[in-house]
Amino acid sequence: MSSPRRRLETDVMKLLMSDYDVTLVNDNMQEFFVTFKGPTETPFADGRWKVHVELPDAYPYSSPSIGFVNRIFHPNIDEQ
Repeated sequence: MSSPRRRLETDVMKLLMSDYDVTLVNDNMQEFFVTFKGPTETPFADGRWKVHVELPDAYPYSSPSIGFVNRIFHPNIDEQ
């Protein structure tokens, strides 16, 4: 097994064993959804957010693609 593939599998397994809700797409370790809660003691404490993650074949040498599934305010994003 190549080192980049081993790194991908190790990172995804750590995420699967974490407290986050992780759902693989078609049992593929390169595409999944992560649902997480807002940080405690903040205005976001009761919120839940879902992100879609795609890991490229060249991971970790190429960046993953990550996007929010639900709406979220971010000062650097124009809603239009």
